[in-house]
Amino acid sequence: IRDSVNPLALKYSTPRADPVSIPAHLGAGARVDVELGCADGQFSFQLAEADPARLVVGLEIREKVIEVNRRKVAAAGLRNLHFGYVNMGVDLDRVFGPRSVDGFHILYPDPWFKAKHHKRRVVELGLCEIMTSQLRDGGELHFASDVYEVALAALAELEEPEVAALGLTNMAGPWSFWRGNPYPAASKREDTTIRRGQRVWRIRYRFSAP
Repeated sequence: IRDSVNPLALKYSTPRADPVSIPAHLGAGARVDVELGCADGQFSFQLAEADPARLVVGLEIREKVIEVNRRKVAAAGLRNLHFGYVNMGVDLDRVFGPRSVDGFHILYPDPWFKAKHHKRRVVELGLCEIMTSQLRDGGELHFASDVYEVALAALAELEEPEVAALGLTNMAGPWSFWRGNPYPAASKREDTTIRRGQRVWRIRYRFSAP
């Protein structure tokens, strides 16, 4: 399975993501956490295992990865974990209804180092508009990267006045990174980063409807 794909490619330009709803056994008030670009889904698996009362949704553009993760879910018997397709810049608005998500997690996204590829980076105003339309009051946007330049670019985007006007407030203070992992789960990339003694650049924003 390829490590990454070009989300701007023509084959991914048609909206086709399926909506996700809370399973009946969890109840309509269940907490909903969404990992965007979940890859192998280790964070999602660990979060779902730590709290069976919450719905965890892992969304990914690579459909072969989704198939593998779904088989793992079935083998583990996890009834509160779902994996599905999304191209974040195209059809995330089809997946969740207004005020239905408690947390979005964007963890270790592809850095796209070349300047001509920066447009492929995921944190931008359009995506923030969609996420804030779907977040519940008090919900959170959680971002982490092991690449300082990528984290700083995401932080700069989130500190823009247009994004602040959407109702997002930095939980660590303006232009600040969050220390430590507040969740009982970590991605494989985070495990590797910590094992190497490197810094995780983490960002947390709280949403309050303007």
